[in-house]
Amino acid sequence: MRSSETTRQRSTPSSGRKTESNGHTFDAIHTYTVEDAIEAIGFGWFQLKIFFVGKLISAADSMEMMMLSVLSPLVRCEWQLEDYKVAFITTAVFIGMGISAPLFGIVGDNYGRKPTLIMVTVWIGFFGFLATFSPTYSWIVLLRGLVGVGMGGSPQGFSLTAEYVPSKYRAKLLVFGTIFWTIGGIFEILLAMIVVPALGWRWLLVFSAIPVLLASFGLLFIPESARFLAGAGYIDDAEKILEKAAKINKAKLPDGKLTQSQNVPLGRLKDVFSREYLRSTLQLWFLWFGVAFTYYGMVLANAEVLRIRNEECLPINFLLFDKIGRRFTGALCYFGAGLFFVLLQLQVELGVLTVFMFFVRGFATACFNFVYIYSSELYPTSIRTLSIGMASAMARVGAMLTPFISQVLISQSVASATWVYGSICLLCCICCLLLPIETKGRALPQSLTLEYNEIELSQSSNALESDEGLVKNISTIEMERKKIKNSKQNEHDSES
Repeated sequence: MRSSETTRQRSTPSSGRKTESNGHTFDAIHTYTVEDAIEAIGFGWFQLKIFFVGKLISAADSMEMMMLSVLSPLVRCEWQLEDYKVAFITTAVFIGMGISAPLFGIVGDNYGRKPTLIMVTVWIGFFGFLATFSPTYSWIVLLRGLVGVGMGGSPQGFSLTAEYVPSKYRAKLLVFGTIFWTIGGIFEILLAMIVVPALGWRWLLVFSAIPVLLASFGLLFIPESARFLAGAGYIDDAEKILEKAAKINKAKLPDGKLTQSQNVPLGRLKDVFSREYLRSTLQLWFLWFGVAFTYYGMVLANAEVLRIRNEECLPINFLLFDKIGRRFTGALCYFGAGLFFVLLQLQVELGVLTVFMFFVRGFATACFNFVYIYSSELYPTSIRTLSIGMASAMARVGAMLTPFISQVLISQSVASATWVYGSICLLCCICCLLLPIETKGRALPQSLTLEYNEIELSQSSNALESDEGLVKNISTIEMERKKIKNSKQNEHDSES
């Protein structure tokens, strides 16, 4: 943005009467925006239904990721694999996610969140199930990589949920949703303990594919994003969804008709790098890279961390997002992760070291929560899923590079490895503080062009008000001068 901190204020429904230049008045049609409607509808069962389906996808993704920690040692024994081949099974998943995340983002911004999510969940379930029949190592790598391709589109569910939640509740609800990721991981571990000893790892893949297929079925019962529909020109469809949402929540829409959003290109790559968003985009890429680099570094450095809870620091986000803002909360989380990473090199008892690891994982999870929420609030609807997809691809780069630190460098020098992670976190902390836009209390932008026009209009209005104020001041001075002149003339006449 042109200013360091520019926030869009919520629009208010237009007035019912307008004045012509000749002074006569006429009746005008009341209009309201999608933002007005979402705020008027409030939070209720309508949002909870979308939230539950979206978080079922998140839990299913967590199961697929957690399964890698179970699958790798099992196929190592069965096929007598070397270490680098075992590691590449996980790397193949991240490669698939990194390639597909921007592509699914383009699809989501052009064709809608819901159809993209249906395609993504069916894709994950299909290739996850197909991996059951892998005859060789090459097939398991290929099919797990294709599962990763599908997982690259999962952030669409986060965007869909965020686009229906009023700003007052958005941060708290999305922070709470992180618990479903943990639930999915715990469920996968329990499932493996039951299935693998009795039936083997192939049946584990079968049962692990079921939740994501259930999620694809659940998507049939939730609506498309009204923000996307309005941006794409489907005003009648968007209005019908909003009317149904108001009925479910026992609320009332603003008077009038839903206004037509400005006709702008959807999912256009160059908009992500426009002058309004270029700085924010580059900084967010570094933040996404940093959080994945540190989070998965902690996981790989100590496999037991996979089996412990990771919500310890989420209350920080839950309590502070709406108190001190997104940027300062994100900076606090990155600082906490960096601090405890550096403390890991101290010679302390095992119990204290475990506490340090708890907080590293907890703060890193809170950082992940921050980048998802901030990214979804920063970008306009026209490029929201594309922007998040591209940022997510940078996170996969961090996840692919971190083994060189957490498994190679750490074996030579623990201090060097922890200082690398600590330094990255502290740099991310500074990056958070320097983000140009605070999204706390900010209406979700609908399009880049519209937001830019509103900024220009606001600046023009301020300039006009300044000019009008200057004219008024000049007029006042002239009137005072005339009064003084008349007073002196009257005094002169009375003396005469």
